[in-house]
Amino acid sequence: MKKMKTMLIFLLLGMTWLLLFFLTGNKAPWGMFDREKAEGETIVSLGNVAGRNYDRMGFDGGEILYSPVNRGWIVGTIKGEVYHFSIEGYERWSRTIGIGEIRSLALSKDNRIVYVGESSPSGTLYALEVATGDILWKFDGVDVIGVENEIRAYPIPIHVETDKEGNVYAIFYRSTVSKNHSRAYISRIISFDERGNERWRYPLNENMDSWINWGSVSFATGRFAFASANYDKSGPEERKYNKNIYVLDKDKGTLISAKDIPAAPLFEITTIRNGPNYSEDGKYLSAMTSDGRGILFDENGSILWQRVLSKPHKVAGGWYNAAGRDAYIVPEGVVFTTINTFNRANWQIPAPIIHPSSNSVYLFDMEGAYKFKYTAGAEVEGITFSSSGIAAIAIGRNVRNHDYGAHGAAVISLVNGKELNRYHTKGPIQAISISDDGKYAAGIEVPAVTPDGDLIGSYDLHIWNRENDND
Repeated sequence: MKKMKTMLIFLLLGMTWLLLFFLTGNKAPWGMFDREKAEGETIVSLGNVAGRNYDRMGFDGGEILYSPVNRGWIVGTIKGEVYHFSIEGYERWSRTIGIGEIRSLALSKDNRIVYVGESSPSGTLYALEVATGDILWKFDGVDVIGVENEIRAYPIPIHVETDKEGNVYAIFYRSTVSKNHSRAYISRIISFDERGNERWRYPLNENMDSWINWGSVSFATGRFAFASANYDKSGPEERKYNKNIYVLDKDKGTLISAKDIPAAPLFEITTIRNGPNYSEDGKYLSAMTSDGRGILFDENGSILWQRVLSKPHKVAGGWYNAAGRDAYIVPEGVVFTTINTFNRANWQIPAPIIHPSSNSVYLFDMEGAYKFKYTAGAEVEGITFSSSGIAAIAIGRNVRNHDYGAHGAAVISLVNGKELNRYHTKGPIQAISISDDGKYAAGIEVPAVTPDGDLIGSYDLHIWNRENDND
């Protein structure tokens, strides 16, 4: 009798799944009950996470990519989960792949494979099949750059690039402590083929004593470029890998060039975090320095022109500037972004001013002529582009004036910088993506704890249908 009851329960569950699948067309139909829908917006819960200190340095919330395969979103969470949602927000599949935060996502050029990097003691890079979420292969960064668990210095596949031949270029890095007890970094770049076979390492026989955060590949010119992101004040002369822009042969991993960028006035070192990035034809590189300079290079990293977007302002004996971060080359020109206002000598010191260049998006043409500036009102956490000449912007925290009403996302025209859509969320949006036709945008909201102790926001995926936007 007991066995029959158990079989009946499973039969009812199976019939319920079949009915929901028939009604929704979704293999994970229970996901529909985690969705909220309003006019032009769908909100999908990504689960419960603790709110983060609003003013803390570093505020990762996960990663998101638009996937042209079946038109959907691939989301990596800070809980080690990867989701594939339809463009309307229905779950197609999900997979817990690790115990750490997802810090990087990249699609193969044919959109069949998504590469996922997690921050964890193993620092694993995963290759997943987009259609099913199945793991095709994986590689542990700990085997290359090690780990120091006692100081939570975990290896991270921090950035991944792919090319038209299916090759993968992964940047692994972690922090450490130098001989003089200051923060230091270890990095390595590894290229794989699409089956996970290693093609080359740079450097070949050692790790770099530098923080490498970003890289870009050009299939057209056969190059892979990356930059150093060190913030330490010890001076580049104390590091072996102390140049600012490196260019490698993408097929051999051998060095083509290594260039210095002179430090800006009042700064001891040049730092590039989210760059460089190649143009589609591979003839140009763009980068934004943390000191506020937007730079265009040739394919080998020689400077063609630079524009100072953020000059330091002196207030009460301290120097403050709007930090620079992103730089992309698009058909309309070169896009640069700035973030919050910081003290030049110590980023942890609260700034008494909001720099006029902060939290903004700039566009210059390829000759360096200014086109427009768009100011977001809070930190530009990310920017992504559609093929229709528009950009979606993730708007996070303004740690200077605590304007909680600024959180959300914006869509702007790359022709003139005009704001086309503005979406508001309770918590800051930390990651953003946009469909290739520009009709949908999606962002990840993260909960935060204000200085007054209030919890604002939740861990959600927001999907905005721009065609139904009545804002």
